[in-house]
Amino acid sequence: MNYNYDTTKLLTINKNSDYLIATLYLSAQKNIMNAPYYGIEYDKSLIDISKVNLCKKATNGCATSCLYHQGILKNSDFAKNKIKIARIKRTFKFLLQRDEFFAQLIKEITSLQKKAIKEGLTLAVQLNGTSDILWEKESFIFKEVTYENLMCYFNTVQFFDYTKYDILKSRKKLPPNYHLTYSRAGLHKGKLVDDWQFLQNLLDKEIDISVVFNKKMKNAMLEHSNFLGYKLIDADLSNCRVADVHHRENNQGLILVHEAAKKTDFNNSGFIIQSQEELNKYFSVQH
Repeated sequence: MNYNYDTTKLLTINKNSDYLIATLYLSAQKNIMNAPYYGIEYDKSLIDISKVNLCKKATNGCATSCLYHQGILKNSDFAKNKIKIARIKRTFKFLLQRDEFFAQLIKEITSLQKKAIKEGLTLAVQLNGTSDILWEKESFIFKEVTYENLMCYFNTVQFFDYTKYDILKSRKKLPPNYHLTYSRAGLHKGKLVDDWQFLQNLLDKEIDISVVFNKKMKNAMLEHSNFLGYKLIDADLSNCRVADVHHRENNQGLILVHEAAKKTDFNNSGFIIQSQEELNKYFSVQH
């Protein structure tokens, strides 16, 4: 049986005044397990979907608050949720039809390179819109040539992602055109994943960190230009992280201040900072 995981396109396109931004949205965390509810068939002899997790470092808090489940994506009528159906299909294509997946991705990025030049913009590609794959380790074959990763193939294109992996340990050998921002995790099963000392070590190594706040706390944070000696920027002004390097000072990383999306499900995991008390607790030198 032939399984069709084709979608209209792999990449979703956005623009700002400087960048043409292409984002790949796959099925976050373990959500591929819902494939049967969406009527998506697959070869069970080739894959055990219960073992597939595209966000292996996801914590309780980020899983609950993940953009994958917010807004129109909360639609409980599986058959009508075309966005999630497309993301699951792309994920199967990535896992089971790699040659076709990378061929299509290359075709789309090549086309967007031409579009960006024509419009006077810089192309930036985010591969982990709703996943946390180590793309620098994803080799592929294209036209009988093996490439170490997509960044190697498109060495003049800037790639960027958020990650919950410890960049200094797990992702320290990055291609020069791949920019990573550490996404603060908070608590997982009651244990603080990334205390202030951990975050400070990243900042001192010129790695930016992303922190999510509720609206009140975000506004309070941005009343100041820095926090504990590190520069703050409003991360919601742009969804293209590659430009952040131009805001750095003193050879330090930035603290990127995000506001949780509207209708996000909040919890007490510490992933979303909701009060001054939480800020003091999780960003204390004593923890």
